[in-house]
Amino acid sequence: MDATTVNYYSKNAQAVAARYESVVSSLSESFQDAFKARSKLLDIGCGSGRDLALLVSFGHDCFGLDATPEFVELSQTIHPELKGKIVQGALPDFDPPFGGKFDGILCSAVLMHIPEDQLVPAALTIKRCLNKGGRLLYSVPCKRLDVVTENRDANGRLFIPDQSDRLQTIFEHQGFSLISKWVNTDSMGRDSVEWISVLMELTGD
Repeated sequence: MDATTVNYYSKNAQAVAARYESVVSSLSESFQDAFKARSKLLDIGCGSGRDLALLVSFGHDCFGLDATPEFVELSQTIHPELKGKIVQGALPDFDPPFGGKFDGILCSAVLMHIPEDQLVPAALTIKRCLNKGGRLLYSVPCKRLDVVTENRDANGRLFIPDQSDRLQTIFEHQGFSLISKWVNTDSMGRDSVEWISVLMELTGD
């Protein structure tokens, strides 16, 4: 994951977590359809733990991973039910945590922070974490009007522009099949931002 982006989240973790917790993710409307009942799930880039806590309430066995040590600590404080279930780690490469063999992976608003030359290794890492037949649900921006200079916003965070087709192709080459793809409005109400959400299943070797 881009180091400057991680540094921003580390320095602003409290404020960012408060923003996350103040809204409901539009992607969460798809959680119950995306993942089979009582799945073992991994949220890569879990942030404040908001989405993980919701997935726990749906009866899933949930675990998280985040590149930002402050988020690893904050998420377990905000959501005590996640205590001991979140570790530090970052794409493009980490060992499957918590024994691996996940039935599903959530990767919400994360892959746009991965430099393009790291996307294939990141996809391989995600694949290593999943059981055959496991589901992958991810979202990336298809519109981000505040990103104008070298794919970075005013805070220096990396936002690779609309790469949903590129990512889909990369995952398909790793044995994933597309289930569905759709556009989400921005959970924080920003007119300058829209998201593409993609649900895939690991069907090949």
